[in-house]
Amino acid sequence: MTRSGMMKIGVGSALLLVLATRGAAADAGADADSVRALELARGRALIAADTVAISRMTAPEFVEISRIGQLRTKADNMRDIASGDLKLLTVKYDSTTVRLYGDVAILRAIATNTGGYRGIPFAGRIWYTRIFVKRDGRWQAVAMQHTSIP
Repeated sequence: MTRSGMMKIGVGSALLLVLATRGAAADAGADADSVRALELARGRALIAADTVAISRMTAPEFVEISRIGQLRTKADNMRDIASGDLKLLTVKYDSTTVRLYGDVAILRAIATNTGGYRGIPFAGRIWYTRIFVKRDGRWQAVAMQHTSIP
Protein backbone atom coordinates (compact mmCIF):
# COMPACT_ATOMS: atom_id res chain seq x y z
CA MET A 1 0.00 0.00 0.00
CA THR A 2 1.24 3.49 -0.75
CA ARG A 3 2.04 6.04 1.88
CA SER A 4 -0.90 8.17 0.64
CA GLY A 5 -3.26 5.22 1.00
CA MET A 6 -2.03 4.53 4.54
CA MET A 7 -2.55 8.18 5.47
CA LYS A 8 -6.12 8.06 4.13
CA ILE A 9 -6.83 4.96 6.23
CA GLY A 10 -5.24 6.62 9.29
CA VAL A 11 -7.23 9.82 8.83
CA GLY A 12 -10.41 7.82 8.25
CA SER A 13 -9.77 5.74 11.37
CA ALA A 14 -9.13 8.86 13.43
CA LEU A 15 -12.36 10.42 12.16
CA LEU A 16 -14.33 7.29 13.08
CA LEU A 17 -12.76 7.32 16.54
CA VAL A 18 -13.72 10.97 17.06
CA LEU A 19 -17.27 10.33 15.89
CA ALA A 20 -17.58 7.23 18.10
CA THR A 21 -16.25 9.14 21.10
CA ARG A 22 -18.70 11.97 20.53
CA GLY A 23 -21.54 9.44 20.36
CA ALA A 24 -20.37 7.86 23.63
CA ALA A 25 -20.13 11.29 25.25
CA ALA A 26 -23.67 12.09 24.10
CA ASP A 27 -24.89 8.76 25.53
CA ALA A 28 -23.03 9.46 28.78
CA GLY A 29 -24.69 12.87 28.98
CA ALA A 30 -28.09 11.29 28.40
CA ASP A 31 -27.41 8.66 31.07
CA ALA A 32 -26.23 11.30 33.56
CA ASP A 33 -29.40 13.29 32.86
CA SER A 34 -31.48 10.13 33.41
CA VAL A 35 -29.82 9.53 36.78
CA ARG A 36 -30.42 13.16 37.83
CA ALA A 37 -34.07 12.89 36.76
CA LEU A 38 -34.43 9.63 38.67
CA GLU A 39 -33.04 11.28 41.80
CA LEU A 40 -35.56 14.14 41.50
CA ALA A 41 -38.35 11.58 41.00
CA ARG A 42 -37.11 9.72 44.10
CA GLY A 43 -37.44 12.94 46.13
CA ARG A 44 -41.02 13.44 44.95
CA ALA A 45 -41.83 9.78 45.70
CA LEU A 46 -40.36 10.10 49.21
CA ILE A 47 -42.55 13.12 49.97
CA ALA A 48 -45.61 11.25 48.62
CA ALA A 49 -44.61 8.04 50.48
CA ASP A 50 -44.96 6.26 47.12
CA THR A 51 -43.38 2.92 47.98
CA VAL A 52 -44.28 1.44 44.58
CA ALA A 53 -42.22 4.09 42.76
CA ILE A 54 -39.38 3.97 45.29
CA SER A 55 -39.26 0.17 45.11
CA ARG A 56 -38.99 0.30 41.31
CA MET A 57 -36.07 2.76 41.58
CA THR A 58 -34.26 0.62 44.16
CA ALA A 59 -32.47 -2.69 43.58
CA PRO A 60 -33.37 -5.63 45.84
CA GLU A 61 -29.82 -5.69 47.29
CA PHE A 62 -29.84 -1.96 48.15
CA VAL A 63 -28.10 -0.95 51.37
CA GLU A 64 -27.48 2.44 52.91
CA ILE A 65 -25.55 3.86 55.79
CA SER A 66 -27.76 6.52 57.35
CA ARG A 67 -26.75 9.88 58.77
CA ILE A 68 -26.62 8.27 62.22
CA GLY A 69 -24.47 5.34 61.07
CA GLN A 70 -27.27 2.80 60.85
CA LEU A 71 -27.06 0.10 58.14
CA ARG A 72 -30.42 -0.08 56.38
CA THR A 73 -31.76 -2.29 53.60
CA LYS A 74 -34.37 -1.70 50.95
CA ALA A 75 -36.84 -3.69 53.07
CA ASP A 76 -36.13 -1.46 56.10
CA ASN A 77 -36.83 1.69 54.08
CA MET A 78 -39.98 0.34 52.39
CA ARG A 79 -41.36 -0.81 55.77
CA ASP A 80 -40.67 2.53 57.49
CA ILE A 81 -42.09 4.60 54.63
CA ALA A 82 -45.21 2.42 54.25
CA SER A 83 -45.90 2.48 58.01
CA GLY A 84 -45.39 6.23 58.27
CA ASP A 85 -42.47 5.75 60.68
CA LEU A 86 -40.32 7.64 58.14
CA LYS A 87 -42.03 10.68 56.68
CA LEU A 88 -40.28 13.28 54.56
CA LEU A 89 -42.03 16.64 54.27
CA THR A 90 -39.47 18.44 52.10
CA VAL A 91 -36.55 17.29 49.99
CA LYS A 92 -34.26 19.74 48.21
CA TYR A 93 -31.13 18.83 46.26
CA ASP A 94 -28.07 20.97 45.60
CA SER A 95 -24.55 20.54 44.17
CA THR A 96 -25.52 17.36 42.31
CA THR A 97 -22.86 15.62 40.24
CA VAL A 98 -23.05 12.34 38.35
CA ARG A 99 -20.07 10.27 37.23
CA LEU A 100 -20.56 7.32 34.89
CA TYR A 101 -18.47 4.16 34.73
CA GLY A 102 -20.15 1.99 32.12
CA ASP A 103 -23.37 0.71 33.65
CA VAL A 104 -22.54 2.22 37.05
CA ALA A 105 -23.38 5.80 38.02
CA ILE A 106 -22.23 7.57 41.15
CA LEU A 107 -24.35 10.53 42.21
CA ARG A 108 -23.10 12.94 44.86
CA ALA A 109 -25.23 15.78 46.19
CA ILE A 110 -26.33 17.81 49.15
CA ALA A 111 -29.87 17.16 50.37
CA THR A 112 -31.81 19.43 52.67
CA ASN A 113 -34.63 17.43 54.25
CA THR A 114 -37.34 17.91 56.82
CA GLY A 115 -39.57 15.23 58.22
CA GLY A 116 -39.90 12.79 61.05
CA TYR A 117 -38.67 9.36 62.05
CA ARG A 118 -40.78 7.39 64.54
CA GLY A 119 -42.40 10.60 65.71
CA ILE A 120 -39.17 12.54 66.19
CA PRO A 121 -38.86 15.56 63.87
CA PHE A 122 -35.67 16.08 61.91
CA ALA A 123 -34.30 18.78 59.66
CA GLY A 124 -30.90 19.26 58.19
CA ARG A 125 -28.45 18.98 55.39
CA ILE A 126 -26.47 15.94 54.35
CA TRP A 127 -23.79 15.17 51.82
CA TYR A 128 -24.66 11.86 50.26
CA THR A 129 -23.46 9.46 47.63
CA ARG A 130 -25.86 7.12 45.84
CA ILE A 131 -24.64 4.38 43.51
CA PHE A 132 -26.81 3.23 40.62
CA VAL A 133 -26.52 0.25 38.29
CA LYS A 134 -28.16 0.15 34.88
CA ARG A 135 -30.12 -3.07 34.38
CA ASP A 136 -32.47 -3.93 31.55
CA GLY A 137 -32.18 -0.34 30.30
CA ARG A 138 -33.11 1.37 33.58
CA TRP A 139 -31.15 2.74 36.52
CA GLN A 140 -31.62 1.38 40.04
CA ALA A 141 -30.02 2.49 43.29
CA VAL A 142 -27.84 -0.20 44.90
CA ALA A 143 -26.11 1.72 47.71
CA MET A 144 -26.11 5.04 49.54
CA GLN A 145 -24.20 6.74 52.33
CA HIS A 146 -25.13 9.97 54.18
CA THR A 147 -22.95 12.34 56.13
CA SER A 148 -24.51 15.12 58.20
CA ILE A 149 -23.43 18.68 57.49
CA PRO A 150 -23.12 20.60 60.77
